[in-house]
Amino acid sequence: MLRNLLIVTSLLFLLTSCAFTEEIHINNDGSGTYNFKIDMSEMMQEMQDMGTKDSTAASKSIDTTFNFKDILEEKKDSIAQLSKEEQAAIKAIADMNLHLQVDDEKGKMLMDFGLNFKDVSEIKNMEEKLTKAMSVNKNKGNAPLMNKSNVTFSLNGNNFVRKTIPKKLTTEEENEVDKSIQQSGSFLDGSMYKLIYHFEKKIKSVSHKEASISNDGKTLTIEVPMDSLVKHPKLLDFTLKLK
Repeated sequence: MLRNLLIVTSLLFLLTSCAFTEEIHINNDGSGTYNFKIDMSEMMQEMQDMGTKDSTAASKSIDTTFNFKDILEEKKDSIAQLSKEEQAAIKAIADMNLHLQVDDEKGKMLMDFGLNFKDVSEIKNMEEKLTKAMSVNKNKGNAPLMNKSNVTFSLNGNNFVRKTIPKKLTTEEENEVDKSIQQSGSFLDGSMYKLIYHFEKKIKSVSHKEASISNDGKTLTIEVPMDSLVKHPKLLDFTLKLK
């Protein structure tokens, strides 16, 4: 099980383009579920078109869920050799799970990282958690930096806010992020990032000009090009009022 996970996460860094979806279900009391979905079906189709898939090999169909708590238990001996700070960092993903779906015949490959939260404020800095989750096979608590900001969420009464906050980085860390972004350019180009936020109450107003509201008034959707989001991290910031 762990080996399959490591193979799939390694493929993330070979993508030419993919679709990212951040989906959150938020209850009136601030609790809910968070899911970060990566659709790699386009990459899979391109591999088939280029003939990289063995036509004589049996088609694969996978639909399984990995709990990171179990994965960290499997790797506890190697994790124990890390510093206390690194152990704390990598154990921060213990509450997450990964739902993996692969279907060769349909050209489908989906990864869905999820977790439950008691308060929406708990899902701040998710990018760091997701980066650690995708690099867990390296036995490192300090995963490579991928951007210069973190995202926070808050729900105060009927007011919801998604806000991007710049990280306090050293010059060395700034250069590390720039290098990571440059290396990721091949799959950022053409990739899309979508927000889908579900609320129990109806939405009264939202500050984002590109936001669309569902017919029942309870779901917000925003979609932007991934390369634009990397250049302008605050592109998905907004405030929202519920009825």
